[in-house]
Order: sequence, then structure tokens, then C-alpha cells
Amino acid sequence: DQPFINRPETLLINKKENTRVPCLVSIPDLNVTLFLPSSVIYPDGRRVLWDNKKGMLVPTHLIRDSLFIQCETIIDKKPFKSNFFIVHVTGNELYDIQLFPKKAMELLVGEKLVLNCTVWAEFNSGVNFQWDYPGKQRRSQQTHTELSSILIIQNVSQQDLGKYVCTASNGEQTFQESTDVIVHGTDGFPVVLTAGVGLWGGRQKQERILNSHTALPVLCHLEVRASQQLRESWIPILITNTVILPISVPPHIHEKEASSPSIYSRRSHQALTCTVYGIPAPEKIQWQWSKQRATRRHQRDRMPECKDWKDVSQQDAVNPIESIDTWTESVEGRNKTVSKLVIQEANVSVMYKCVASNKVGRDERLIYFYVTTIPDGFEIESQPSEEPIEGQDLRLSCNADNYTYENLQWYRLNLSKLHNEEGNPLVLDCKNVHRYATKMLGELHFEPDSNDAALLLTIPNISLGEEGDYVCEVQNRKTREKHCHKKYISVQGEVPRLKQNLTDIWANVSDSIEMRCKVDGTHIPDISWYKDEKLPLCLSGIDLADSNQRLSIQRVREEDAGLYLCSVCNAKGCVNSSASVSVEGSDDRTNVEIVILIGTGVIAVFFWILLILIFCNIKRPAHADIKTGYLSIIMDPGEVPLEEQCEYLPYDSSKWEFPRERLRLGKVLGHGAFGKVVEASAFGINKSNSCETVAVKMLKEGATASEHKALMSELKILIHIGNHLNVVNLLGACTKPNGPLMVIVEFCKYGNLSNYLRTKREGFSPYRVRTVVEAAWGRVISTSWEREQFFFPLWTVDDLWQTPLTMEDLICYSFQVARGMEFLASRKCIHRDLAARNILLSENNVVKICDFGLARDIYKDPDYVRKGSARLPLKWMAPESIFDKVYTTQSDVWSFGVLLWEIFSLGASPYPGVQINEEFCQRLKDGTRMRAPEYATAEIYRIMLNCWHGDPKERPTFSDLVEILGDLLQENVQQEGKDYIPLNDSQSSEDDGFSQVPSSAPQNSDEEECDMRLHCHSLAAR
Repeated sequence: DQPFINRPETLLINKKENTRVPCLVSIPDLNVTLFLPSSVIYPDGRRVLWDNKKGMLVPTHLIRDSLFIQCETIIDKKPFKSNFFIVHVTGNELYDIQLFPKKAMELLVGEKLVLNCTVWAEFNSGVNFQWDYPGKQRRSQQTHTELSSILIIQNVSQQDLGKYVCTASNGEQTFQESTDVIVHGTDGFPVVLTAGVGLWGGRQKQERILNSHTALPVLCHLEVRASQQLRESWIPILITNTVILPISVPPHIHEKEASSPSIYSRRSHQALTCTVYGIPAPEKIQWQWSKQRATRRHQRDRMPECKDWKDVSQQDAVNPIESIDTWTESVEGRNKTVSKLVIQEANVSVMYKCVASNKVGRDERLIYFYVTTIPDGFEIESQPSEEPIEGQDLRLSCNADNYTYENLQWYRLNLSKLHNEEGNPLVLDCKNVHRYATKMLGELHFEPDSNDAALLLTIPNISLGEEGDYVCEVQNRKTREKHCHKKYISVQGEVPRLKQNLTDIWANVSDSIEMRCKVDGTHIPDISWYKDEKLPLCLSGIDLADSNQRLSIQRVREEDAGLYLCSVCNAKGCVNSSASVSVEGSDDRTNVEIVILIGTGVIAVFFWILLILIFCNIKRPAHADIKTGYLSIIMDPGEVPLEEQCEYLPYDSSKWEFPRERLRLGKVLGHGAFGKVVEASAFGINKSNSCETVAVKMLKEGATASEHKALMSELKILIHIGNHLNVVNLLGACTKPNGPLMVIVEFCKYGNLSNYLRTKREGFSPYRVRTVVEAAWGRVISTSWEREQFFFPLWTVDDLWQTPLTMEDLICYSFQVARGMEFLASRKCIHRDLAARNILLSENNVVKICDFGLARDIYKDPDYVRKGSARLPLKWMAPESIFDKVYTTQSDVWSFGVLLWEIFSLGASPYPGVQINEEFCQRLKDGTRMRAPEYATAEIYRIMLNCWHGDPKERPTFSDLVEILGDLLQENVQQEGKDYIPLNDSQSSEDDGFSQVPSSAPQNSDEEECDMRLHCHSLAAR
């Protein structure tokens, strides 16, 4: 059992010298080690101390730079690992405190008082705010923002005037700031009179009344100085006062009072705004940026002292700026200045700062601009889809931005708990999701090139009972609020599938026949057989086996002829396949025929023993003459004893091993009986920080040990072969036991050559339409050419799809394949399946030889014909390979000739209109050959016929083919008057696509031809 008490935790690290990692165990006296991404820490009893009740005490500087850590122990030679601990470095230092507004405030009774207390602290610091002010016992309303505390008092009274003090503390440091608040009553008006008041009255004598008051409300004292005593009477007094008050207000940025989003989607279009109030209007609003130091958590960002701020208009701004607009507008009698920074594309996490200033002050706003690939910082992904087929492996990934969220957890909703006692559905509350759901264990991963965390939940072999709602819960690091996303998984039952359709059978009387109805499907199907629309179970001599998948008749009679139908049904549907059985001959068999049968059996046994003796004495092939490992070995692991031959080949993990977490698998490019090839993104595969598209070869679920060993043998062979421009090259591998075996090779975006040629048929132009082809070629080969100086044309992607295909392209493809095969031959490697479907087209019109046998199901591919117990590509095989099972480099030359026919027919299938059977094989051995394809010149067809020579020794080598095609390519490129040799009308293809030629190379142009629909006379070699 797992000795660690696993709880998903975040390990908080501050300035303390030592940090305790809470790896708690249920078994005492264990030897526990601490694993970091790049090192291992062992307890030494001095600096590193282990306590099974508290955990491991480690010097802080050893782990503060790690993204995550993990504890491990070994019990009975079996390793056990704890959950990951996410390392989160918190700040512990306060830099400055300011209380806004800084000057004393004067308010009328009933107005609202707003004070903003802002602290600058080390990143991720925890700050506790305390307010001290008059009437604190009566008022407790308080709101918080990030590292700020805003005190709001509604309807102030004169009891609220006095000194206001803000205290900020983080447990180790304490800062204080104070300000004065003055509250005026409503019966007065805050005015200061400094001018004199004029008085006219009495005997028209003017008197001066001096008035200088600062009290609120204004208390007027009237003093009358006159030379004569005034008698008691009413004195009319007119008081006027004209005051011009020049007011200056420092700028204040409005957005600082409200929180704003800090997470932005990568490659998105964003706008940042600063709204400034101030009198006079700000003279200038400046935008600056600085590197996002928060991504390295142990670093500090002292915003008031930062000296590396740069203007956003400079060329080195990492996020391209689209525009900066500034304007002034009036709202409810107040003037405000707005500055808007438009970011064209958000690529990198940085800090932005807007600075506003006028003649009496300045204000600034700091914006943390976190960029993430996750929309809204939190999402759920499902592979292969939200509606998996029953029996598939489902992978749910809960992706969250690590700056914002932590404590990721998977749940599965319990439908019975989502209804109240009355049966009404309840509303899902993320705060209490654990009440309605069952917790599920996931595997936590981190993206090394970003700050994203992913909690993977894998459901192998999903069933209908696992359909339902799955919920991922996360917690906000700042607000501590819990958020959740829900995804409903609908499992689709699988309809049965036929692996292979029935085929018509011709049999003689007393022969034995067998028909197989092989099916796929997760539900157990019901299989029924019908003969002439009737159940055949009542007929004698018919046997059903393998759950009715196999129907056999041991001794066929005339009445067994008819139409047989296999019907396969399950709960999701039915599928049918039918075939006719024809019986020839009579039921009356003579004793002579029986004697002939017995004699034939004896002779067959004799020849069988003879063949065994011959094969036992045949020399086994040399180790280097094995197939290039291009995955066809996976289709039949017993076909070549690679296990023995590859044991001595080394595997250097330091050179070829690629981290599994830096590989993100994508769509499936193809799959076969035992394996598949998947498109993937590899981060840093070429020792750089870039992301490249690659192809990953891997086995399917449930692969056997022999298939696993065969793929490992292929990896070693690819390393042994080495790299070449015209071969799909190895890039890396994932062989460690914590996941499936994966072989990483180059990705060719345009697919195989056969499909590409078929798509370009309509736009094919035999003459060149490019005007300056020679300028793109460099030095083209001559008879004594230097191969390292040959350059292929650097056509762009758009040119490759939009430019019509030319004869020059076809010759170029042929030449490149010959070069790749020359390289494989030099490495003493035999391909055995050279065809256009195994040639991939990459950028710059470069073709690469491969054999994605793992990505092709040969049991369904019509190019592979059953011969005995194996399925073989007979159309591409040399006669010696078909009849004698001999594979050499010269048999690959034969296949190259068929490949040339495919190229110059623009992807047509070889031997059109011909049924591939034993008669075909015999006629091929007797000298029957295909006619020239539609677009082949006389020179090209002569090369094909030389490749199809009956004697392997008389066929050209790949080095000869490289030189011949190189000269032909140079000849075509350098032509001026006419671009290409005109096609020979006598070589036009007929329906059957065959011509009859001798086994030797052609000597005369009037070679006899044979129509495959008629009787074909085999011609002996002349």
C-alpha cells in the first residue's frame, strides 16, 4: 500500500533559512529522499533532517528555484512516490506605504469619505491592514483590494472628524500612515473672506468695515467709526463678495480604485486604459513596460525603485503595440483625461505602468500583464472527444493558470445527491461540490515553457456506466474562492464492424471450403448465417465455430452452391456481408481420383520434408541486411528475428531520450493492427526553445512484449542507419518506463506522394511554367557531379499547392528517391516495401522515404494481397521475392521501377484492370510487364524496363539510377528550344496496362505485346 499520506498541497517558501516539506508517512523508520526536477536531496542528519511525523527539513536555497518537488521511498525493492508539492515563493518584505489623499480632507456632513491605503511589498506578500479612526466602534465597513485597503464611511458626521491612522503588518514588519479629516456642518459654507466690505448709509458718509474671517460658518462683526453719534435706526447693509479661487488638484488614476483582470489569452488583442482626474489636466500620460519578474518567484520587484522601465514605443517591446490614444472629455461637470494602450498581440507576460503628471503632482498605476494559453485561466479538455466510443481510453485534462489558481481536484457528480427530498434538481455550488460528487485521483503536470498546470484524469477502457458529469475544482490564490467547470461525457456504444468482407469461392466437388466473418465491437455480437435467405444450420455437413464467426464445409456437394450471408448484430445495430459459392464437377468420384489424391498427398509430404531440409541449410542473413525497421516489423513480429539481431545495437539515452512532458500529442495520422502514428508538438526537440511539429510512432493499448521489443529494435536500427535528406529521420525517443514507448521522427506536412500526385492531376503541365527555375537550383548534377553541392528548389508552401505539377517535378521526385535508396543500400539495409504510399512529401519539394507500416492496417489495405498466411504488396514485389522469398537491394530496384510507373501515371494503381492472383504471379515471372504510363518519356520507360529485368544481376544499382536520373534531370533543366521529349504515341496505355517483354532488357522497339484479357503467350528470353 502507499506509505505516503497524499494531500495536494502548495509549499509556501519565505526568507526563512530552512523549510519543512510535509512528506508524512504511515510507516515509521523509512528512508525518504526528496526529488527535484534536476537533482535529488538525501537526509544527512546535519543540514537535511527527516522526521516521519513532521516531514523533511531542507535548507530553503536548495528548493526555492524548483517548480515542484516530490518525496520517494522504497519498500521491499518497490518505489513509492508522494504527490507533487507546488513550490510557491512568498514575499516577506514591505517597502513603502501611502495613504491617499495625502493632504487633510474637508467634507460636509452626509458626504462619503473614501481613503485608499496602498502598500508596496515583495511579490506574493501577505499583508494585514488595520484601521484606527474616530467612531471605529460605530462603523466596521471595510473593503480590500490587492495590497490596498480602502476605508469608506457613508454619511460622515462631525463626530467623524479627527486623525485617521492606517497600520499595515505582515507579522514581522509594521508600517503606519495618518491623515486629518475635517467635517463641516451644513449651516455654514467653507469660505475665507480677505477683502473689505463697503457701507453706504447715514448722512452719505462712507465708512470702511474691515472684515477678515476664517471661521465656519462666517461670523460677521460690524464696527462703525463716525465723527457723529448715529441715532438708533435701521441701517440697510449690502454685502457683496466676488472671489476667484484658483484650484490645483494632483492627478489621480481612477482604475487604481477597482480591480482589473490580470490574465490575458496568448495571441489575443488587448487594450489597457488609464483614466486620470486632475486640475489642470495632466500634461502627459506616459506608458512604460518592464520584464515580468513575477515569473521567477524568488525575485523582487521594488516598483518605486525600478530603473529598467522602458517606453512602450521603443522597438524592443516584446508585445507589439498597435496604437496609443489620449483624449479629454467632460462627465457630469468633471474633466477627465483618458489614455488607451492597444496591444496588437499578447505574447509575453510583462508589467505595464502608466504615469500621469501635472504641475502639482503625479500618479502611476502598475498593471501585471500575465499571458496564458488557457482561456480565462481555467478550462477542461477531453481526448479523444466528449463522446468517446465504448472501450476507448478517455483522458480529461483540467488546465489552469498557476499564477491564479491552485489546489486542482477532479470530481464525478453523483446524480442521486443532486436532487432534494422532493425530487427537484439542485443548483451546483462550486463551494460545496464535494457534497454532491465523488473525488477522483488525477496526475498533476506542469508545462515547462509556461506557467500552466494540468491535472490529468485517465479513464481506461471507458464503459457506458462511466457516462456522466465530471467536475474540476480550483481555488483562487488571492481571494481563496473556489471555482469549478463541468463537462458531460457521453459514451457511445459501438456498432459491430467487419474486419474483412466475404469473398466469392469456386470449389470442386469434395473440396473443403471455409468462410470467416471476423468482427470488431465492444458488445458481444450475435452472428447468424443464411444460405439463399434461409438458415443453413439445418443442412448437414456445415459446421459453425468461433462463436459462429467461422463457417466450414468439409466435403462440398453440388447442393452446397448458393449465396451465403453473414449477419452480425448487437444492441447498436447490424452489419452484413455476403459471398457466392460455386461448385464444379460431379459427386461421382472414381477410385482413380482417390488414388490420385492419396498419391498427391504423399508427394506433397515428400516435398515438404525436402523444403525443410533445404531451409535448414540455407545461410541466415547477415545482421546488417535486415529491414530498415520502418514499422512493418510491428505488423508481423515473427517475420524477421530482430530480437536476436538488434541485441548488440546500442541506445544512447543521453543523446536520444526526449522528456515526455515536453511532448504534446495531437491527432492520429494513421493506425494499423498493432500501432499508430500521431501528430505531436515537441518543445525544444532541436535544442532550441521553439515548438516543432513531429510524428510519433507508438503501440496501441494492449500491445504484446514481442511488439514492444520490435519497436525498440526499430529505434536502434534508425539510430544505426543515421540521417539523410531523403529519408524520414529519427529525432528522439521516449523509452523510460513511466509511459508508453514512443519513437519521434520528422513530420512531412503534405502526406504521401501517391495521394499528392492524384490531387495534382487536373493541374499537371508537362512543360515548365516557372521562368527562372535554373536560378533556384544552384549547381545541377552532371555526369561526374558532386552530390554535396546539389540543391533542391526552394519553393514556398503556397507555390507547392498552387503551382501546377510539371515533368521536371516528376523527374526530381524520382531522383530524390533514388538518392535515398542509394543511402540505405550503402548502409546494407533493404526496404522491401518501396511504393509511392511510403514516400512522404515535405517542405521545399523534398521527398523522404519511409514505411509507416504501423500506421496502415494491411488487413484492410487493398494493396496488400493474401498469399498463404501473409498479406504482401504483390504489385510491387520482384519475382524472386514472390516465389523464393528472397529480398535484396536488387529486389528493391524492381520496386523502384513500379514506383516510377506510379509517379509518371500521377498516382495510378499499378497493373490497372488486372486481377492479382496466382496466374498474375506466373505471368510476371514469364516476362509480362506493364506498358509505359501516360506521362513517361521513352528514356523513363527504358529505366523502368531495366529495373524489371528478370535477372536481378542485370538490373541497375541505385548508384546507377542516381547518375542516370541526375543526367536526365540536368538535360531537362538546360533545354531551351523545347522543354521535354514528346511522348511516344506507341507507348500509350491500354485498358489492361500490360505489355509482354522478355526477361532481359529490351533490344527492339517492336516488342510483342499481350492483352491481359486474351490468352497471353509467354516469350522466352532472346
